Amino acid sequence: MQSCKSTAFLFLIALSLLRSEITIAQKETFKWPEGKKTAISLSFDDARGSQATKGIPFLDQYNVKGTFYLVPSAAEKQLTGWKKAVASGHEIGNHSVNHPCSGNFAWARPNALEGYTLEKMKAELIDANNQIERMLGVKPEVFAYPCGGTFVGRGVNTKSYIPVVAELFLTGRGWLDEGPNDPAFCDFAQLTGMEMDGKDFEQILPLIQQARSGGQWLVLAGHEMGESGGQTTRLSMLKKLIEYAQDPANGIWLAPVGTVAKYIQTAKDEKKEVAVNKPETVRAAADGTYSLSAASGKATGPKIQFMPEWNAFGWFTAADRVEWDMDVSKGGTFDVTLEWSVSDEEAGKPFVLETGKSVIKGKTEKSGSWETFKSRQIGQIKLSPGKHKMVFRPDSKFEKGALLDLRGIKLSPAGK
Repeated sequence: MQSCKSTAFLFLIALSLLRSEITIAQKETFKWPEGKKTAISLSFDDARGSQATKGIPFLDQYNVKGTFYLVPSAAEKQLTGWKKAVASGHEIGNHSVNHPCSGNFAWARPNALEGYTLEKMKAELIDANNQIERMLGVKPEVFAYPCGGTFVGRGVNTKSYIPVVAELFLTGRGWLDEGPNDPAFCDFAQLTGMEMDGKDFEQILPLIQQARSGGQWLVLAGHEMGESGGQTTRLSMLKKLIEYAQDPANGIWLAPVGTVAKYIQTAKDEKKEVAVNKPETVRAAADGTYSLSAASGKATGPKIQFMPEWNAFGWFTAADRVEWDMDVSKGGTFDVTLEWSVSDEEAGKPFVLETGKSVIKGKTEKSGSWETFKSRQIGQIKLSPGKHKMVFRPDSKFEKGALLDLRGIKLSPAGK
Protein backbone atom coordinates (compact mmCIF):
# COMPACT_ATOMS: atom_id res chain seq x y z
CA MET A 1 0.00 0.00 0.00
CA GLN A 2 2.82 2.34 0.94
CA SER A 3 4.45 1.59 -2.42
CA CYS A 4 1.26 2.56 -4.28
CA LYS A 5 1.04 5.84 -2.36
CA SER A 6 4.69 6.65 -3.18
CA THR A 7 4.14 5.89 -6.83
CA ALA A 8 1.03 8.10 -6.93
CA PHE A 9 2.91 10.90 -5.16
CA LEU A 10 5.77 10.75 -7.68
CA PHE A 11 3.28 10.77 -10.55
CA LEU A 12 1.62 13.92 -9.19
CA ILE A 13 5.02 15.64 -8.87
CA ALA A 14 5.92 14.71 -12.46
CA LEU A 15 2.55 15.94 -13.68
CA SER A 16 3.02 19.22 -11.83
CA LEU A 17 6.46 19.75 -13.35
CA LEU A 18 5.11 18.98 -16.83
CA ARG A 19 2.34 21.53 -16.37
CA SER A 20 4.88 24.10 -15.22
CA GLU A 21 7.01 23.48 -18.31
CA ILE A 22 3.96 23.82 -20.56
CA THR A 23 2.96 27.07 -18.84
CA ILE A 24 6.45 28.51 -19.29
CA ALA A 25 6.51 27.47 -22.95
CA GLN A 26 3.13 29.12 -23.51
CA LYS A 27 4.43 32.38 -22.03
CA GLU A 28 7.47 32.44 -24.34
CA THR A 29 6.16 34.34 -27.34
CA PHE A 30 7.91 34.41 -30.69
CA LYS A 31 10.15 37.41 -31.40
CA TRP A 32 8.81 39.28 -34.42
CA PRO A 33 10.92 41.95 -36.18
CA GLU A 34 11.30 45.41 -34.68
CA GLY A 35 9.45 44.43 -31.52
CA LYS A 36 6.16 43.66 -33.27
CA LYS A 37 3.67 41.52 -31.38
CA THR A 38 2.04 39.63 -34.25
CA ALA A 39 2.17 39.11 -38.01
CA ILE A 40 -0.74 39.33 -40.44
CA SER A 41 -0.76 38.16 -44.07
CA LEU A 42 -3.51 39.11 -46.50
CA SER A 43 -4.07 36.37 -49.06
CA PHE A 44 -6.49 35.96 -51.95
CA ASP A 45 -7.41 32.96 -54.10
CA ASP A 46 -8.27 32.08 -57.70
CA ALA A 47 -6.93 35.15 -59.58
CA ARG A 48 -10.40 36.72 -59.52
CA GLY A 49 -10.76 39.68 -61.89
CA SER A 50 -11.58 42.15 -59.12
CA GLN A 51 -8.26 41.40 -57.45
CA ALA A 52 -6.32 42.71 -60.44
CA THR A 53 -8.64 45.63 -61.28
CA LYS A 54 -9.70 46.86 -57.81
CA GLY A 55 -7.88 45.09 -55.01
CA ILE A 56 -4.25 45.39 -55.99
CA PRO A 57 -4.48 49.12 -56.89
CA PHE A 58 -6.20 49.60 -53.51
CA LEU A 59 -3.40 47.82 -51.61
CA ASP A 60 -0.81 49.79 -53.56
CA GLN A 61 -2.28 53.03 -52.20
CA TYR A 62 -1.21 51.89 -48.73
CA ASN A 63 2.07 50.24 -49.84
CA VAL A 64 0.74 46.90 -48.56
CA LYS A 65 1.86 43.68 -50.24
CA GLY A 66 -0.55 40.76 -50.48
CA THR A 67 -0.24 37.11 -51.46
CA PHE A 68 -2.29 36.07 -54.49
CA TYR A 69 -2.78 32.38 -55.28
CA LEU A 70 -3.40 32.11 -59.02
CA VAL A 71 -5.20 29.67 -61.28
CA PRO A 72 -3.29 30.31 -64.57
CA SER A 73 -6.34 30.29 -66.86
CA ALA A 74 -8.02 32.96 -64.72
CA ALA A 75 -4.87 35.07 -64.51
CA GLU A 76 -4.58 35.15 -68.30
CA LYS A 77 -7.81 37.15 -68.46
CA GLN A 78 -6.19 40.03 -66.55
CA LEU A 79 -2.59 39.52 -67.59
CA THR A 80 -1.67 43.23 -67.64
CA GLY A 81 -3.01 43.66 -64.11
CA TRP A 82 -1.08 40.67 -62.80
CA LYS A 83 2.14 41.90 -64.38
CA LYS A 84 1.60 45.18 -62.55
CA ALA A 85 1.05 43.22 -59.34
CA VAL A 86 4.42 41.52 -59.74
CA ALA A 87 6.12 44.85 -60.49
CA SER A 88 4.55 46.33 -57.33
CA GLY A 89 6.05 43.59 -55.16
CA HIS A 90 2.99 41.45 -54.45
CA GLU A 91 3.60 37.74 -53.86
CA ILE A 92 2.33 35.31 -56.48
CA GLY A 93 1.32 31.85 -55.33
CA ASN A 94 0.05 28.61 -56.89
CA HIS A 95 -3.61 27.54 -56.68
CA SER A 96 -3.41 24.61 -59.14
CA VAL A 97 -4.46 24.39 -62.80
CA ASN A 98 -7.98 22.96 -62.41
CA HIS A 99 -8.91 24.00 -58.85
CA PRO A 100 -9.72 20.40 -57.76
CA CYS A 101 -12.20 20.13 -54.88
CA SER A 102 -14.36 17.36 -53.50
CA GLY A 103 -16.90 16.02 -55.97
CA ASN A 104 -19.54 16.69 -53.33
CA PHE A 105 -19.59 20.12 -54.98
CA ALA A 106 -21.42 19.39 -58.23
CA TRP A 107 -19.45 22.06 -60.09
CA ALA A 108 -16.19 20.35 -59.04
CA ARG A 109 -17.21 16.88 -60.30
CA PRO A 110 -15.09 17.04 -63.53
CA ASN A 111 -11.94 17.62 -61.40
CA ALA A 112 -12.92 15.90 -58.16
CA LEU A 113 -10.18 15.20 -55.63
CA GLU A 114 -11.68 11.74 -55.24
CA GLY A 115 -10.47 10.94 -58.76
CA TYR A 116 -6.91 12.22 -58.30
CA THR A 117 -3.73 10.33 -57.44
CA LEU A 118 -0.66 11.81 -55.77
CA GLU A 119 1.20 11.57 -59.09
CA LYS A 120 -1.55 13.44 -60.94
CA MET A 121 -1.68 16.16 -58.29
CA LYS A 122 2.09 16.65 -58.28
CA ALA A 123 2.16 16.93 -62.08
CA GLU A 124 -0.64 19.51 -62.01
CA LEU A 125 1.03 21.68 -59.38
CA ILE A 126 4.31 21.64 -61.31
CA ASP A 127 2.38 22.52 -64.48
CA ALA A 128 0.69 25.45 -62.72
CA ASN A 129 4.06 26.74 -61.53
CA ASN A 130 5.46 26.51 -65.05
CA GLN A 131 2.48 28.33 -66.57
CA ILE A 132 2.67 31.13 -64.00
CA GLU A 133 6.41 31.51 -64.49
CA ARG A 134 5.96 31.77 -68.27
CA MET A 135 3.23 34.39 -67.86
CA LEU A 136 4.70 36.54 -65.10
CA GLY A 137 8.40 35.69 -64.81
CA VAL A 138 8.11 34.51 -61.20
CA LYS A 139 8.05 30.96 -59.84
CA PRO A 140 5.55 30.54 -57.00
CA GLU A 141 6.97 29.43 -53.66
CA VAL A 142 3.64 29.31 -51.82
CA PHE A 143 0.45 27.31 -52.37
CA ALA A 144 -3.17 27.42 -51.20
CA TYR A 145 -5.29 24.25 -51.14
CA PRO A 146 -8.39 24.71 -53.37
CA CYS A 147 -11.47 24.52 -51.14
CA GLY A 148 -9.07 23.67 -48.30
CA GLY A 149 -9.03 20.02 -49.43
CA THR A 150 -5.79 18.18 -48.70
CA PHE A 151 -6.63 14.63 -49.87
CA VAL A 152 -6.85 12.59 -53.04
CA GLY A 153 -8.72 9.31 -53.66
CA ARG A 154 -11.53 7.51 -51.88
CA GLY A 155 -12.05 5.30 -48.83
CA VAL A 156 -9.12 3.05 -47.96
CA ASN A 157 -7.21 4.52 -50.93
CA THR A 158 -7.48 8.10 -49.65
CA LYS A 159 -4.12 9.81 -49.28
CA SER A 160 -2.97 13.22 -48.10
CA TYR A 161 -1.19 15.36 -50.67
CA ILE A 162 0.28 17.60 -47.97
CA PRO A 163 3.69 15.86 -48.42
CA VAL A 164 3.58 16.78 -52.13
CA VAL A 165 3.00 20.43 -51.20
CA ALA A 166 5.80 20.27 -48.62
CA GLU A 167 8.14 18.97 -51.34
CA LEU A 168 7.24 21.62 -53.94
CA PHE A 169 6.52 24.75 -51.89
CA LEU A 170 7.65 26.78 -48.92
CA THR A 171 4.09 26.91 -47.56
CA GLY A 172 0.61 25.46 -48.08
CA ARG A 173 -2.37 27.44 -46.77
CA GLY A 174 -5.74 26.04 -45.75
CA TRP A 175 -9.23 27.57 -45.80
CA LEU A 176 -12.00 28.14 -43.24
CA ASP A 177 -9.70 27.29 -40.34
CA GLU A 178 -10.42 28.22 -36.74
CA GLY A 179 -7.30 29.92 -35.41
CA PRO A 180 -4.00 31.64 -36.22
CA ASN A 181 -0.63 29.92 -36.62
CA ASP A 182 1.88 29.42 -33.82
CA PRO A 183 5.22 30.38 -35.44
CA ALA A 184 7.21 28.20 -33.07
CA PHE A 185 5.18 25.08 -33.89
CA CYS A 186 3.23 25.41 -37.14
CA ASP A 187 3.79 23.14 -40.12
CA PHE A 188 4.42 25.38 -43.13
CA ALA A 189 2.67 22.86 -45.38
CA GLN A 190 -0.50 23.16 -43.25
CA LEU A 191 -0.85 26.85 -42.43
CA THR A 192 -4.27 27.87 -41.23
CA GLY A 193 -6.20 30.36 -43.34
CA MET A 194 -9.09 32.29 -41.76
CA GLU A 195 -11.87 33.73 -43.89
CA MET A 196 -12.21 37.50 -44.30
CA ASP A 197 -14.86 37.46 -47.07
CA GLY A 198 -18.11 39.18 -46.12
CA LYS A 199 -16.79 40.47 -42.80
CA ASP A 200 -16.53 43.93 -41.27
CA PHE A 201 -13.37 45.04 -39.47
CA GLU A 202 -15.14 44.67 -36.13
CA GLN A 203 -15.49 40.95 -36.89
CA ILE A 204 -11.80 40.62 -37.83
CA LEU A 205 -10.47 42.61 -34.86
CA PRO A 206 -10.96 39.80 -32.30
CA LEU A 207 -8.87 37.49 -34.50
CA ILE A 208 -6.09 40.09 -34.55
CA GLN A 209 -6.30 40.52 -30.78
CA GLN A 210 -6.14 36.75 -30.30
CA ALA A 211 -3.05 36.49 -32.52
CA ARG A 212 -1.34 39.43 -30.81
CA SER A 213 -1.96 38.08 -27.31
CA GLY A 214 -0.14 34.85 -28.24
CA GLY A 215 2.50 36.26 -30.58
CA GLN A 216 0.89 34.32 -33.41
CA TRP A 217 0.65 34.67 -37.19
CA LEU A 218 -2.79 35.40 -38.63
CA VAL A 219 -3.21 34.45 -42.29
CA LEU A 220 -6.44 35.92 -43.66
CA ALA A 221 -7.93 34.48 -46.84
CA GLY A 222 -10.36 36.01 -49.33
CA HIS A 223 -11.57 35.94 -52.92
CA GLU A 224 -13.26 38.84 -54.73
CA MET A 225 -12.23 42.36 -53.65
CA GLY A 226 -14.95 44.98 -53.58
CA GLU A 227 -17.88 46.00 -51.37
CA SER A 228 -20.67 43.54 -52.11
CA GLY A 229 -21.42 40.10 -53.50
CA GLY A 230 -20.61 36.56 -52.52
CA GLN A 231 -17.10 35.58 -51.45
CA THR A 232 -16.02 39.23 -51.39
CA THR A 233 -13.46 40.82 -49.09
CA ARG A 234 -14.70 44.34 -48.48
CA LEU A 235 -12.29 47.15 -49.31
CA SER A 236 -13.84 49.22 -46.51
CA MET A 237 -12.83 46.46 -44.07
CA LEU A 238 -9.32 46.31 -45.52
CA LYS A 239 -8.98 50.07 -45.16
CA LYS A 240 -9.70 49.90 -41.44
CA LEU A 241 -7.51 46.82 -41.00
CA ILE A 242 -4.54 48.38 -42.79
CA GLU A 243 -4.81 51.66 -40.91
CA TYR A 244 -4.99 49.72 -37.65
CA ALA A 245 -2.00 47.56 -38.61
CA GLN A 246 0.09 50.53 -39.73
CA ASP A 247 -0.34 52.28 -36.37
CA PRO A 248 2.95 51.48 -34.57
CA ALA A 249 1.12 51.36 -31.24
CA ASN A 250 -0.66 48.17 -32.32
CA GLY A 251 2.54 46.17 -32.90
CA ILE A 252 1.54 44.48 -36.15
CA TRP A 253 3.80 43.28 -38.97
CA LEU A 254 1.80 43.19 -42.21
CA ALA A 255 3.64 41.11 -44.82
CA PRO A 256 3.10 38.42 -47.50
CA VAL A 257 2.93 34.76 -46.54
CA GLY A 258 6.32 33.86 -48.01
CA THR A 259 8.07 36.78 -46.35
CA VAL A 260 6.76 35.85 -42.91
CA ALA A 261 7.53 32.15 -43.43
CA LYS A 262 11.12 32.89 -44.40
CA TYR A 263 11.55 35.08 -41.33
CA ILE A 264 10.23 32.31 -39.09
CA GLN A 265 12.49 29.74 -40.74
CA THR A 266 15.52 31.96 -40.29
CA ALA A 267 14.65 32.50 -36.63
CA LYS A 268 14.31 28.74 -36.09
CA ASP A 269 17.62 28.07 -37.81
CA GLU A 270 19.32 30.65 -35.61
CA LYS A 271 18.16 28.84 -32.50
CA LYS A 272 20.18 25.90 -33.75
CA GLU A 273 23.16 28.01 -34.70
CA VAL A 274 23.08 31.70 -33.81
CA ALA A 275 24.27 33.92 -36.65
CA VAL A 276 27.08 36.25 -35.63
CA ASN A 277 29.08 38.90 -37.38
CA LYS A 278 32.72 37.75 -37.53
CA PRO A 279 34.82 39.84 -39.91
CA GLU A 280 37.25 37.62 -41.78
CA THR A 281 39.30 37.60 -44.95
CA VAL A 282 37.22 36.59 -47.96
CA ARG A 283 38.76 34.03 -50.32
CA ALA A 284 37.53 32.43 -53.52
CA ALA A 285 35.13 29.51 -53.44
CA ALA A 286 35.77 26.45 -55.60
CA ASP A 287 33.92 28.04 -58.54
CA GLY A 288 35.96 31.24 -58.34
CA THR A 289 33.25 33.37 -56.70
CA TYR A 290 33.75 35.68 -53.73
CA SER A 291 30.94 36.03 -51.19
CA LEU A 292 31.08 39.32 -49.30
CA SER A 293 28.42 38.50 -46.74
CA ALA A 294 27.28 40.77 -43.94
CA ALA A 295 28.47 38.12 -41.51
CA SER A 296 32.05 38.42 -42.81
CA GLY A 297 32.14 42.21 -43.17
CA LYS A 298 33.33 44.92 -40.79
CA ALA A 299 30.86 47.75 -40.20
CA THR A 300 31.99 51.19 -39.05
CA GLY A 301 29.89 54.23 -38.25
CA PRO A 302 27.55 55.65 -35.63
CA LYS A 303 24.34 53.69 -36.36
CA ILE A 304 24.96 50.59 -38.46
CA GLN A 305 24.22 47.24 -36.80
CA PHE A 306 24.39 43.58 -37.75
CA MET A 307 20.92 42.01 -37.56
CA PRO A 308 21.28 38.25 -36.94
CA GLU A 309 17.59 37.58 -37.59
CA TRP A 310 18.12 38.78 -41.19
CA ASN A 311 21.85 38.01 -41.61
CA ALA A 312 22.19 41.61 -42.78
CA PHE A 313 23.50 45.03 -41.81
CA GLY A 314 20.75 47.52 -40.97
CA TRP A 315 20.36 51.08 -39.72
CA PHE A 316 22.70 52.13 -42.56
CA THR A 317 23.02 55.93 -42.35
CA ALA A 318 25.04 58.37 -44.47
CA ALA A 319 27.95 58.11 -42.05
CA ASP A 320 28.17 54.30 -42.07
CA ARG A 321 30.12 51.85 -44.23
CA VAL A 322 31.04 48.18 -44.55
CA GLU A 323 34.51 46.84 -45.40
CA TRP A 324 35.77 43.40 -46.42
CA ASP A 325 39.36 42.20 -46.61
CA MET A 326 39.83 40.08 -49.73
CA ASP A 327 42.61 37.74 -50.82
CA VAL A 328 42.25 37.41 -54.60
CA SER A 329 44.05 34.37 -55.97
CA LYS A 330 43.21 34.93 -59.64
CA GLY A 331 42.58 38.37 -61.04
CA GLY A 332 40.08 39.31 -63.71
CA THR A 333 36.72 40.92 -64.34
CA PHE A 334 33.86 40.02 -62.02
CA ASP A 335 30.10 40.41 -62.24
CA VAL A 336 28.87 42.05 -59.04
CA THR A 337 25.48 41.13 -57.51
CA LEU A 338 23.96 43.03 -54.60
CA GLU A 339 21.46 41.47 -52.15
CA TRP A 340 19.50 44.12 -50.28
CA SER A 341 16.16 45.29 -48.97
CA VAL A 342 14.67 48.77 -48.61
CA SER A 343 11.24 50.32 -48.21
CA ASP A 344 9.77 52.10 -51.22
CA GLU A 345 9.96 55.40 -49.31
CA GLU A 346 13.70 55.10 -48.62
CA ALA A 347 14.72 53.72 -52.03
CA GLY A 348 16.69 55.78 -54.52
CA LYS A 349 19.68 56.81 -52.43
CA PRO A 350 23.08 56.49 -54.20
CA PHE A 351 25.79 54.06 -53.13
CA VAL A 352 29.40 53.23 -54.02
CA LEU A 353 31.30 49.93 -54.06
CA GLU A 354 35.02 50.53 -54.39
CA THR A 355 38.45 49.03 -54.02
CA GLY A 356 41.41 51.12 -55.12
CA LYS A 357 40.58 52.61 -58.53
CA SER A 358 37.82 50.10 -59.28
CA VAL A 359 34.44 51.68 -58.56
CA ILE A 360 30.78 50.83 -59.11
CA LYS A 361 28.10 53.45 -58.45
CA GLY A 362 24.34 52.94 -58.33
CA LYS A 363 21.09 53.74 -56.56
CA THR A 364 19.11 51.50 -54.26
CA GLU A 365 16.11 50.16 -56.14
CA LYS A 366 12.82 49.30 -54.47
CA SER A 367 12.66 45.79 -53.04
CA GLY A 368 9.07 46.00 -51.78
CA SER A 369 9.72 46.42 -48.05
CA TRP A 370 12.45 46.24 -45.45
CA GLU A 371 11.58 42.57 -44.95
CA THR A 372 11.78 41.66 -48.67
CA PHE A 373 15.31 40.99 -49.94
CA LYS A 374 16.20 41.06 -53.63
CA SER A 375 19.32 40.28 -55.66
CA ARG A 376 20.45 42.13 -58.79
CA GLN A 377 23.64 42.59 -60.77
CA ILE A 378 24.89 46.15 -60.30
CA GLY A 379 27.90 46.11 -62.62
CA GLN A 380 31.37 44.70 -63.13
CA ILE A 381 34.65 45.26 -61.34
CA LYS A 382 38.27 44.41 -62.14
CA LEU A 383 40.55 42.91 -59.52
CA SER A 384 44.22 42.03 -59.66
CA PRO A 385 45.69 39.12 -57.70
CA GLY A 386 46.57 39.95 -54.10
CA LYS A 387 45.11 41.75 -51.09
CA HIS A 388 42.18 44.13 -51.49
CA LYS A 389 39.90 46.11 -49.19
CA MET A 390 36.38 46.31 -50.62
CA VAL A 391 34.21 49.15 -49.30
CA PHE A 392 30.46 49.66 -49.62
CA ARG A 393 29.17 53.06 -48.54
CA PRO A 394 26.56 55.76 -49.29
CA ASP A 395 27.40 58.21 -52.06
CA SER A 396 25.52 61.18 -50.61
CA LYS A 397 25.10 62.94 -47.28
CA PHE A 398 21.39 62.37 -46.65
CA GLU A 399 20.14 63.57 -43.27
CA LYS A 400 17.23 61.25 -42.56
CA GLY A 401 16.36 57.63 -43.18
CA ALA A 402 18.64 54.76 -44.17
CA LEU A 403 20.45 53.65 -47.29
CA LEU A 404 19.35 49.99 -47.27
CA ASP A 405 19.65 46.71 -45.38
CA LEU A 406 22.67 44.89 -46.82
CA ARG A 407 22.78 41.09 -46.77
CA GLY A 408 25.75 40.65 -49.06
CA ILE A 409 27.63 41.19 -52.31
CA LYS A 410 28.71 38.39 -54.64
CA LEU A 411 31.56 38.61 -57.15
CA SER A 412 31.42 36.02 -59.92
CA PRO A 413 33.96 35.59 -62.76
CA ALA A 414 32.48 37.42 -65.75
CA GLY A 415 30.86 35.18 -68.31
CA LYS A 416 30.22 32.27 -65.96
